[in-house]
Amino acid sequence: MPDSASSTRQRIILIDDSANDLKVIQRFLERRGFDVSAATSGEEGLALAQAITPAAFVVDYRMPGMDGFEVTRRIKADPVLQTIPVLMLTGADTAQAVVEGLESGADDFVTKGSDTEILLARLRALLRMKRYQDQLRKLNQQITRDLQIARRVQEALVPNGSFRAPRIEIRSAYIPSETLSGDFYDYFLQDELMYLFVADVSGHGLPASILVALLKSYIHTETNANMSLSSFMSNLNDFLFSVSLPTQFATAQLFRIDSAGNLVYSNAAHPPFLLFQRSSGRTVIHEAPSHLLGARPSMSFEENRLQVSPGDTLFVYTDGLTDRRDSSGDFYSLERIVALMDRGRDLELTALYELIYGDVSAFAATEDLRDDIAFIVTRFH
Repeated sequence: MPDSASSTRQRIILIDDSANDLKVIQRFLERRGFDVSAATSGEEGLALAQAITPAAFVVDYRMPGMDGFEVTRRIKADPVLQTIPVLMLTGADTAQAVVEGLESGADDFVTKGSDTEILLARLRALLRMKRYQDQLRKLNQQITRDLQIARRVQEALVPNGSFRAPRIEIRSAYIPSETLSGDFYDYFLQDELMYLFVADVSGHGLPASILVALLKSYIHTETNANMSLSSFMSNLNDFLFSVSLPTQFATAQLFRIDSAGNLVYSNAAHPPFLLFQRSSGRTVIHEAPSHLLGARPSMSFEENRLQVSPGDTLFVYTDGLTDRRDSSGDFYSLERIVALMDRGRDLELTALYELIYGDVSAFAATEDLRDDIAFIVTRFH
């Protein structure tokens, strides 16, 4: 009867140096609906595989010259063949052959000389597994393509890395650790006021990126020169709570700067920001503890004020910067940025930005201790 696992005849490469065993297994599998290409040596079997890509291999473990273990190793080392299952025929006299076969990359084994129905059942099981794996690979490729498209959309939400207005200049960087992330920043002029917003949505992937898109839409449509930033953040908190998943929340900072150098800001559990003041010649760390955004409804937020002057420099960031750790477990410290800003007080903004970017990028963070990083350097004129 034909193989019920597929409507087409699947190609099997059978490798066995015993002509008698080769013929018995070949005839049995062909009667069960398979197309079988037979080879009496490992070299011949591998040559066949280069001409025809089989659905599976059935390989005898004991052969002169290139044995079944080496054949399997070469199959699994070949980028074209490595996903094709290998069913190894092992001897009944030792478990060591099974161990060596599996270690060489064989996907399953059958004791040589056992009931051919067992061989058939094992082979069909491997082919089913291969079919599932192929479906998963195809799905993963589609997901990867979709995420790449979503990534491009998310990048379009972030403003250009360079911005200049009569009294302000900005350079920004975004260093992602994954395809999609929850780090976000934005800056824009509205009613002659400069707004600067930075946020870090919990989690990664599509849910975080969707929330980022909603945040951008909200801040662009709801900012109002007549509304206090504390009220705005309270409204934003309620909005985020209403549209997010139960496990989602965000940290955020919102700044508003007018032409007189009044800098108003409101914080939502976001890391402290840095302000280099030309008058004092040093960088100060500003902390303002507050509630998370979107964790609970009806939360109140504070509003704070500072005065900035020409030559002052503002540095805001997401916590991926200070969560960055090297293989020894040492964190990238905020004090490093303070030192860079103090040292680069007389540099043009682009040069200062490149100094900071280079230091962050050169920090040897390990992959599993690396998070998304976004930072903005703002110079007042």
